[in-house]
Amino acid sequence: MTTNWLTLSRERRVEILNQATELTGLTAIAIEKDWWVSLCLNASFSLPYSEHIVFKGGTSLSKGWDLIERFSEDIDLAIDRKFSDLKETLVKHK
Repeated sequence: MTTNWLTLSRERRVEILNQATELTGLTAIAIEKDWWVSLCLNASFSLPYSEHIVFKGGTSLSKGWDLIERFSEDIDLAIDRKFSDLKETLVKHK
């Protein structure tokens, strides 16, 4: 059974987070942050042009490859420049 987290009452979400804390030993804050990261990744890679998105950085090493243990608030995404119609001569401004 799949339940949409966002439709649950605050009390039910707290109850679930507390149960997850007991099972994992992680803080409820870390578990909730990881849930939001997962939700954002799912949304990003559900887009019709997702094959042009690259998930990189420390969070990708943790969530994508299980190489490091890390809970992060940020997600590093890049767009394949071949997908963009901008010229390759773009320069970074300081």
